[in-house]
Amino acid sequence: MEVQTKTERKYEEVFVTHLSNGEKLTLPIHTITGAQPGPILGISAAIHGDEIIGTEIIRRVYDQIDESNLSGTVLLLPIANPLAFESVSRNTPMDMNNLNRLFPGTEKGWISEVLANSITKNFLDKVEYYIDLHAGGAVPIVDYVYIQNDESLSRAFNFPLLYRPSNPYEGTTATYTMSKGIPSITVEVGGGPNFEKDIERGVQGIINSMKHLKMIPGTPVKKEDQTVLTEIKLIRPEHGGLLVPAYDFDYVGKEIVGKQVLAKIYNPKTFELVETIETPFERNVIVQMRGLLATINPGDYSFMIGNLDTAEPNK
Repeated sequence: MEVQTKTERKYEEVFVTHLSNGEKLTLPIHTITGAQPGPILGISAAIHGDEIIGTEIIRRVYDQIDESNLSGTVLLLPIANPLAFESVSRNTPMDMNNLNRLFPGTEKGWISEVLANSITKNFLDKVEYYIDLHAGGAVPIVDYVYIQNDESLSRAFNFPLLYRPSNPYEGTTATYTMSKGIPSITVEVGGGPNFEKDIERGVQGIINSMKHLKMIPGTPVKKEDQTVLTEIKLIRPEHGGLLVPAYDFDYVGKEIVGKQVLAKIYNPKTFELVETIETPFERNVIVQMRGLLATINPGDYSFMIGNLDTAEPNK
């Protein structure tokens, strides 16, 4: 059996293209090679530039990995969309495309398509397992893990809420890796205030997943009381204004019974109540929410509510 003995930490900025000001657009990729042979795990974050918590989670994981005890290789892409990250924007500011709907991308097209193509060739095509970190964005907080093509890996992240979608998004990084038979999970964690507890939960989720893959020593912790949702309703308001939530961020992951008011939206000039947002199900669990007073535009993500009545029985 081949024994991998040379440990290494390498950082490179992979050239993508030149911007209009002459600066280079690059992808920051860290490679950590362990002392023992094993799988290649890829972890990415900030494909949406307002989801910065994943970048900090990856930084802390980078600090915690001991390559002398690592079996295999870890590839880290802490900022998948540097242009959106710079402007704290969900979409790429130059073309306003959502990068995570364009994979595998193309060599000639919108800058987001070119960026997707570079991520595919220089990162996704090199991994054997894949974790993609997402968040609620600059205002909302979110908390769940998708079950895609490796349920045991999704469960190993140890989040209380899992989601088995009937119609996955097309053109995502995970859509591409799954098409290649690569076990993949998409994690939705934190956002908004980017609480310390959510950062640490993300770090521990990755560490536990690496134990599950036998990449680092230790027995993975198994969470027994995970809920698998099959139905999540995304609530997007018809009117903009000043959003006044009825619940704070402590209610993420908690059940709300019956028809309840989640938030009210007021016209900030006239003080008129323009919209009331209510729970859609009899047994509701808050998956994503806005828990602070903030402005909101028509169509913004406001709440994601899971239906506990249609959730799968606990295993």
